[in-house]
Amino acid sequence: MTETSLIFDDGVRDRARTHVFIIGVGRYEFGAGPSESDIAGGLAQLTSPPISARAVADWFQNEFRNSACPLGTVTILLSEAVKAPVARQDGSLVDVPEATLANIKAAMLLWHPIIQCHPDNMIVFYFCGHGISLGQKAALLLNDFGHPATPYDAAIELDELTGTLKNAIAVKQLFLIDCCRSKADNIYSNETRVGSRVLSMVSNGNHNGVRRRQCVIFPTIDGEQAFGVSGQVSVFTTCFLDAVRFAAFDDKTGRWVSTSLLILNAIDELVTYRLPTEKRNKAVPTSLDAMGFEFNEIEAPTRTRSIVTIDDRATWSEARLTAIDVGGTNKPGQTFDVPNNHTYRCCTMELEFGEWEFSGKLAVEPPSLSVMRRYLTRPMIFVRLGVQ
Repeated sequence: MTETSLIFDDGVRDRARTHVFIIGVGRYEFGAGPSESDIAGGLAQLTSPPISARAVADWFQNEFRNSACPLGTVTILLSEAVKAPVARQDGSLVDVPEATLANIKAAMLLWHPIIQCHPDNMIVFYFCGHGISLGQKAALLLNDFGHPATPYDAAIELDELTGTLKNAIAVKQLFLIDCCRSKADNIYSNETRVGSRVLSMVSNGNHNGVRRRQCVIFPTIDGEQAFGVSGQVSVFTTCFLDAVRFAAFDDKTGRWVSTSLLILNAIDELVTYRLPTEKRNKAVPTSLDAMGFEFNEIEAPTRTRSIVTIDDRATWSEARLTAIDVGGTNKPGQTFDVPNNHTYRCCTMELEFGEWEFSGKLAVEPPSLSVMRRYLTRPMIFVRLGVQ
């Protein structure tokens, strides 16, 4: 099977399209293991990034909707412990290149003319893997980072990439950077630069005075570790996918539309409800640039998705969460058993519009849980039951 990083291409270049570039790095050639190097030996091997990257690629190919800027291309590169093909929209499978510096540069070279072919294009760049901050800089570490001959080169210097893409004619640009930003100042104290230029783009002056609208979203504050889930889609990526499926929408324009700023806010709220306090205080989604633009559309919701959790989650292990219709129309209720090892210790319920009562029962009482009534009309709500 021939390798290709371009897994989706509608072939349209003369109309506005959304062009997506995805990188998932779980296997680090010179990270922890038999081939570890002095520079990268401390990098743990990861299972979540390739799974998360595939989930993002699947969503764009099968669910993304933007009537003004439909999906044009999806490019993906993966490094994983066991190499496996990636699914295309038509169900066929294709091998994709390793996420090495050379392969990223080659894929970016092909991406360059595609994103430049129309001024109303939208750019999406997604990365999941290890990352570091070096002073005020952030670097995204690729598969061959730490190579003994060129130990610092195989990384993407993020500021350089976002700065380069400000020369692109595409106005709307979303960057989803799903990695930790662990501080590297001490490790690389004698280095002035970590990472390489992976894309060169000279401004053609055809901006017509329109500023590039960039939104760069991180899962953590500077210097903290992101929260990954072994063998599962990461917390940040799960929250992004929920945001663009149901959590980041309003109908102020008459259509149910998400924007880059609504996505940022939705990710922040979803992380808050899904992580325990000790991790939530560090995993704070943040943005370097936060400029707003429309991103995707959904059909008018006919149900409300309710994210239900319990306050002070450190004090309980297992629980049963319940929603009961109290509006007098006998809508079917829902019950969700949250096990002790549940990843997020919360649940998502899809409920019809109307008045509902949320309650819960802990495996061991006391304490007991408070009861909350909510009238459901919006695409989603958050419910936090207090411990009393």
